[in-house]
Amino acid sequence: MRGYKRHKSRLRQIILIILGIEVMAILAELAYIELRPRVVKAVTVEAGEQKLDVSRFLRSKEQEGRFLTDIQALNTSIPGIYQVQIQIGRRVHTSLLKVVDTVAPDVLVSDQWALLGETIDPRSFITEVKDVTSTTVYFKKAPDTTHPGEKEVILVVEDSGKNCVEKTAKLTVLDVKSTVTKEAGSPMDISIRDFMENSDQYQADLLTDLSGIDSTKPGDYPVELTINGKTVTGTIKIVDTTAPKALPANTVVWLGDTPKAEELVTDIEDVSEVTVSYKDTPDFTKLGEQTLSLLLADTFGNQTELAVPITVKKDTEPPVIQGASDKLVYIGESISYKKGITVTDNRDKDLTFTVDNSKVNLKKEGTYTVTYTAKDTAGNETTKKIKVVVKRFSITMDELNVLCDQVLAKITNDSMTKRDIAYAIYKWIKQNVSYTGDSDKSDWIAEAYRGMTNKFGDCFTYFAVAQALLTRAGIDNMEVTRVGGRTRHYWNLINCGDGWYHFDSCPHKDHKQTFMLTDKEVEEYTKIRGNNYYTFDKSLYPRTPEQ
Repeated sequence: MRGYKRHKSRLRQIILIILGIEVMAILAELAYIELRPRVVKAVTVEAGEQKLDVSRFLRSKEQEGRFLTDIQALNTSIPGIYQVQIQIGRRVHTSLLKVVDTVAPDVLVSDQWALLGETIDPRSFITEVKDVTSTTVYFKKAPDTTHPGEKEVILVVEDSGKNCVEKTAKLTVLDVKSTVTKEAGSPMDISIRDFMENSDQYQADLLTDLSGIDSTKPGDYPVELTINGKTVTGTIKIVDTTAPKALPANTVVWLGDTPKAEELVTDIEDVSEVTVSYKDTPDFTKLGEQTLSLLLADTFGNQTELAVPITVKKDTEPPVIQGASDKLVYIGESISYKKGITVTDNRDKDLTFTVDNSKVNLKKEGTYTVTYTAKDTAGNETTKKIKVVVKRFSITMDELNVLCDQVLAKITNDSMTKRDIAYAIYKWIKQNVSYTGDSDKSDWIAEAYRGMTNKFGDCFTYFAVAQALLTRAGIDNMEVTRVGGRTRHYWNLINCGDGWYHFDSCPHKDHKQTFMLTDKEVEEYTKIRGNNYYTFDKSLYPRTPEQ
């Protein structure tokens, strides 16, 4: 009984082992089924194919899948290998799309003609190309266009897949030059005969108006020709093969100067811009004569070597001051010391000069020295001294009255009242005397004469001229002088028979009319201007009317 139980237990163990092996085999098979590839490694299509079904990528037609890759975005007209992702169930699989081009292009060609020496584009023979990929066109052997006549050409059309097709066409090379060359600057006397020596054998003409071509500017200019009714394009090539020309300048180089090369030549001739340079580094520290080699080069590479003799000299010559001469001036007048003065130099241009007039006193009689000084860049200096004689201007009352009568005769007449005459005098002074800020206040008669003849001065001049003219016209007047203020000021009081009024012909910044003003008006004006402008000692003068 005990032995039977042991046998039964052993049998149960064997059965369990066998069942376990079978289960493992089933699980392994299931794992293999789950993990084995469900898509093909690659799908090959002809270039240009557009419709691609996912089923072509699946190993089993019973499976269902979908593209994760945007298959429509792939350019199947370009041969190559593209990665494609496909989802089957929950898994994503990767396959390849191989785009190949095995079909040669379909090509139509036409015969062409060309001018002598013209470069022919092989694509000009192609009238139509059919291929799903891009193509290139080239000659199997480039045609020779240097000789006229008919020539057979073989055109090779090759697509991106290296598929080639050869086509034969005819090229007729006309006895017509494609390019006519002219030297820049020469006359533009080109006709159809320059392109065709036997133009009489054709119905040929040059269509382009050549007047629009600038023959001085090198370049390629397209022109149109008509030959037997067909229009073709030729070229007029303007070239510059002529080296520049120039003449040496009669040049003196001053010791210490370093002139530019172009400063040593003159009369440069060329149709383009010319640069001038030294062939070798010059030495301008050596006094005496020497010859330099200059290189003249134009824009188109033409070059000339020019020998230029120069002389290096040391500048020992001082400047020359011209126009400085002795002067006579009267007290109250001014002097323009620089007017009419020029300075010349054998080397420098536009030299400046200084004037030392510090010893001159234009308010005091005497003879004074003024010194002019000029210095050039080499340090050479020259001075010139002049005498300035300052005198007191003296004039008699009779001489002043003659001048007053001349002025009054122009601005007055017998029908005018005294007020009218006074106003005419006021306007004449305003219009004819300019303010400079200088006067001789020691003699009002001389200053009035000077103001009426030279026609400039300061407030004292305006007062003096007014006093002379008013007195000569029979109008009562008196001098008024400012009290206080930073400077002195002079004006007149006048009486035309209706009381005393302020009369000031001196110009004002605000252009206010100051004719026949009352005391109240000058006080108000003083408040506006400040600086005690019309402040005066009222105890010394009669009062004006209130209005």
